[in-house]
Amino acid sequence: MIEFQVLIMHLKFEDWTSLASFGLAAMFVTLLISFYNFLIGPVGTGPLRVVEPGSLLIQLIFISAAPCLILAGVAFMIAKTSGSPLGGALLVAAGVMIVAGMAISLTMVPRIPHQYIVGAVGVAPFIFMPAGAGVTGIGGYMVAVSKRKPIRSRDLDDLR
Repeated sequence: MIEFQVLIMHLKFEDWTSLASFGLAAMFVTLLISFYNFLIGPVGTGPLRVVEPGSLLIQLIFISAAPCLILAGVAFMIAKTSGSPLGGALLVAAGVMIVAGMAISLTMVPRIPHQYIVGAVGVAPFIFMPAGAGVTGIGGYMVAVSKRKPIRSRDLDDLR
């Protein structure tokens, strides 16, 4: 008889939400960098296939970036008063990953042929770099709030 060891992770909902946001941030960064690499092409003259980069970028944003930012906001709204050290650390890591990925993709934009820079293809890194900084900020806030000493109602009698 075969027994399987199961790893049970006892995490709060905001930690799971932050973990999902971290995974979607990683997905967004890798998809955007590979999309820009595709637009550069194998020899630097563009892709070998006909492509509409604006609509592909919108799909990429709606599949990974928007849910990442929404889940980061949900985790923040759940844990804004009590905080969560693990969830906050995951959001800090996700934000740093987004900022670093956008910095890398900014270096790739000048190598994309001009006929493929349509819509938000050239400005997407500029839009999501502050968004990554915001995710880092709310993650840092969640970590800082989790280290505060909670105020109990019996402590309020000492204020008189």
